[in-house]
Amino acid sequence: MSSHKPIELLIACRSCGIENLIIDYTPGLPAVCSQCRESLIAMELMDSHKEVVCGDCGMTLLLTRDTEITMGESTCRCGSSNLALKDSPSIPLLAEEAKGIQAEEDEDPVDDDFDWCRPASQEEQSEDYNDIFDDDPGY
Repeated sequence: MSSHKPIELLIACRSCGIENLIIDYTPGLPAVCSQCRESLIAMELMDSHKEVVCGDCGMTLLLTRDTEITMGESTCRCGSSNLALKDSPSIPLLAEEAKGIQAEEDEDPVDDDFDWCRPASQEEQSEDYNDIFDDDPGY
């Protein structure tokens, strides 16, 4: 479980360029593009995107490096011009860290003979299909 506070994240897709708004994003949460269905969060964002955070509403913008942002003039959707450009995007790093933590939490020893597709066999199985309905506890 992530200990990070959910944020509003606006991210430009690396594949198609569409901007996607993700409400209540937390690191480790899968994020896919609403246009092309590609994964939005990857380590490649470190080279291709810049991260801008609104100081008033906390919204995070992951925009391509060629997107023009003028500090003090550009505004957030809340109307604030209190934007801060981070040195490097932190979202991809946090997402990778969350994947590692989640993988550790999900490690359950599973018996190699366990069949996920079939239920466990029951001791007593009826030969007659109609007997299944005759034993209905709802009547």
